[in-house]
Amino acid sequence: MKKTLAILLPVALGAVLLINGCGNKQKGEKPKGEKLLVMVPKFLHPYYEPCYQGFKDAAVKYGVKTEYRAAKVSEVTQQVEVIESLIARHVDGIAISALDDQALVPVIKEATDAGIKVICFDAPAPSSKALCYIGTMNEAAGYTGGEMMAKYMNGEGEAAVLQGGLGAANLNERFKGFERALKEKAPKIKLVAREDVQGGRMDVAMNKTETLLQAHPNLKAIFAVSAEGAPAASAVLKEQKKSGKILVGGFDDQRDTLAGIRDGTVQFCIAQKTYKMGYLSVETLLDAMAGKPIAQKEIDTGVLIITKDNVDTYMDEMRKEFQGTPAKP
Repeated sequence: MKKTLAILLPVALGAVLLINGCGNKQKGEKPKGEKLLVMVPKFLHPYYEPCYQGFKDAAVKYGVKTEYRAAKVSEVTQQVEVIESLIARHVDGIAISALDDQALVPVIKEATDAGIKVICFDAPAPSSKALCYIGTMNEAAGYTGGEMMAKYMNGEGEAAVLQGGLGAANLNERFKGFERALKEKAPKIKLVAREDVQGGRMDVAMNKTETLLQAHPNLKAIFAVSAEGAPAASAVLKEQKKSGKILVGGFDDQRDTLAGIRDGTVQFCIAQKTYKMGYLSVETLLDAMAGKPIAQKEIDTGVLIITKDNVDTYMDEMRKEFQGTPAKP
């Protein structure tokens, strides 16, 4: 365990430092006459890097400024503080990946009342005054994950779920879809555990995986509804020399997850179109700032299923969607 963590933590830290360095460092009021849009993820995580890349690329096309403001840890109080600081600076638009639906209702209302356009990307806050949600239709994506896992399990056996926080609306929707798919497509599969890995902490996910293996010796599969689960499970299985004996599937195309797919430790993952989330967030915020109605309250960015067959080519498919896209008038 210690050996595996020694390998993973420097990689994770490097990714965090990279993301934290994105965007404009100025924290004072924005220059007059300049439109400033800010992306607020749940917390610092490499998953959000392509989200912000799409955000920046769209901003360059439309001639606006962007920033990236993330809480250091997965705590809703910190995300609220980040948003409050942006309200005080009178930014023009905010795209939020909501850490908790109900807890963000007051601060999103405060931002809206201040004239700031607010949307959600990646994770919705359906109870709030956010104008719309841009991202994966999470229950449908979870259902797809359940169908895939049922196929790999041949419709029977014990399965467990790793989830990065039980309060996140998007993750709960994924679990709901996954559970429903198993009941409808493979009723002989028994879901024996659903473990909270506390907001994406790799060390917690690895510890919970070890506990699952001890508590359920007949476990056949692990499915992760958040990004850290599949690489954590993969690392533990490698360490215990159980690679390939227990099936692993999950969400998000993290580097270690893709490595697991290549070496057979991970069977598949559901890749969200994160670049598209960021790109469409800018376009939608600009429409709202121009007084245009937001017709769609949920904008589905879609997913891709990554297996060994397309692990080295799927990014080409993702990038094609925005190559040569003209700017809106």
